[in-house]
Amino acid sequence: MNETVVTLVGNVASDVRTTTSQAGVPISSFRVASTTRRFDRGRGGWADVDTLYVTVVCWRSLAENVAGSLAKGDPVVVHGRARMRQWTSEDGRTGTAVEVEAAAAGHDLSRGVSRFTKARSREQERSARSEADELAEQVAREGAMADAGGESGTAEGAPSASAAEAAA
Repeated sequence: MNETVVTLVGNVASDVRTTTSQAGVPISSFRVASTTRRFDRGRGGWADVDTLYVTVVCWRSLAENVAGSLAKGDPVVVHGRARMRQWTSEDGRTGTAVEVEAAAAGHDLSRGVSRFTKARSREQERSARSEADELAEQVAREGAMADAGGESGTAEGAPSASAAEAAA
């Protein structure tokens, strides 16, 4: 099957909207404005000709990373599959929307500097949560043992030193 693959260079023209599908899959979308510039010999300088507005849709980890990285006005490069969608409004108007289902998106480094931070994988997040759960259970056990022995050595309601160290 042939697909139309495009690369857009422009600016984020809207806030990044994030939602979750019914299946629990993260989805982010935003608009990109890409303005054509041409050299105007009569004026002896560059002139903006027209602006193309495209909705970009991101799925899964790209959606999460875009939501945490891009903001309105940022220069971006987006690469993905072009889609055209027909729509009808509630008042009966019809139109065509151009969308890109992004495979990659990021800041346009020809126009600025960005710092990359590697995202944690879901497996790393799960293991970090399980370590936190284990630590919380350990603190709860120590507290229960101290209460049962009556030798907590702390003011009522204050955490013991070992519990405070474990929580830190």
